[in-house]
Amino acid sequence: MNKLGSARDVILLIIVVFIIALASFVMNFFGNTAIDKMLDIPEINSSSETVTALQSAESVNNRFDYVVFGVFMAFLLAVMITGWLIGGNPLFMFVYFIIIVVGVLLAVVFANTWETIANASVFGTTVMNFPVTNHLLLNFPIYAAVIGVLGLVVMFAKPFISSRQLR
Repeated sequence: MNKLGSARDVILLIIVVFIIALASFVMNFFGNTAIDKMLDIPEINSSSETVTALQSAESVNNRFDYVVFGVFMAFLLAVMITGWLIGGNPLFMFVYFIIIVVGVLLAVVFANTWETIANASVFGTTVMNFPVTNHLLLNFPIYAAVIGVLGLVVMFAKPFISSRQLR
């Protein structure tokens, strides 16, 4: 039986948030680098409209931090809602806990990877455009554990409703 709201959703949250954060970070870096190079070329930035357009593109490019936070919050709500909506047998609580521990270990690997990437001298100014994402991913194991435990509580601590009562 394939049910939504399982412990796998916590692992999915960890993987997807990390991938989106990394992709946003790289897109921000390359986007700002390209815009800075274009602004240095006199033929391209000869008109004020071009300079305004490039600066507004750079402003939009610096908002990827909010996208990562929005995806994180959306997944957090999805884990809580789907955990409430499916029935969980308390016998599987131990399995859910083991999967959460695996997810936290995966989050530790991703947090260390993010720290290595963020501390690279090439990305010095790009990290300043991602304060929320930087905080989120540096503390990723803590957030993963809290989300996992909240999902466990929501799934298994709700009152039992049998399928006969729903008909």
